[in-house]
Amino acid sequence: MKKIALSFILLSMCVFGYKREDMKVYSKSLNKNIAVTVVLPDTYSKENKYPSIYTLHGYSGDNTNFVTKTPIGQLADKYNVVFISPDGGYDSWYIKYNTFISKELPSMIESKYSIYSEKEKRAITGLSMGGFGALYIGINNQDVFGNIGSMSGGVNVEEYKFNWNILKNINKNFEEYNIKAISHKLIGTKSNIIFDCGYNDFFIKPNRDLHNKLLDLNISHTYSERKGEHNWNYWKDSIIYQTVFFVNNFNK
Repeated sequence: MKKIALSFILLSMCVFGYKREDMKVYSKSLNKNIAVTVVLPDTYSKENKYPSIYTLHGYSGDNTNFVTKTPIGQLADKYNVVFISPDGGYDSWYIKYNTFISKELPSMIESKYSIYSEKEKRAITGLSMGGFGALYIGINNQDVFGNIGSMSGGVNVEEYKFNWNILKNINKNFEEYNIKAISHKLIGTKSNIIFDCGYNDFFIKPNRDLHNKLLDLNISHTYSERKGEHNWNYWKDSIIYQTVFFVNNFNK
């Protein structure tokens, strides 16, 4: 009986063969090394090319969150994509990480791995603080990211400026950062947009407001709400739905 149980455990561990690589990437714009986690599919070979999905963690998180708390390893195997998760700092709101994530990191990743450099094969998404960061960086770099997502994103930073050290990073000109305020930059976009939020999430209203703003501007996007709160139980499902969305667009 013990042997059978052990065999089952070993089999379960070997079902997916994705490879995780942790590294430090120097950022000239930030003048420091940034921790980055890369997840490669089990079929990874330099003889083939792979699309990429950049995942940005939330407030107080780090680069290891997605690989340890969501099924991106299994998703990498299933869909033959590469996930890249940079450490965006404890409370940066990714304001100073624009150049690193949109220029320096893709350049380094695409020189090291066999990854497509076309924007149509590159996506960015994130959760909470990282959801804001993904939209903010994606909207301002549509020539880099052809697919942009957000999960439970803190899309209206001005509304929550007294929380989560937002004022430490943004203390004026909120109209340059609130996603709804900069959404006009998506008019005529060729980027594929997806975002979602749970019914019971404290960020639900600003996400609904953003959805309605995009409708008013006639900007094509996919928005969804479902049962859930601001937690990993919700996000581990969200990343599945968004990965499928990105993969469908990668294959067009």
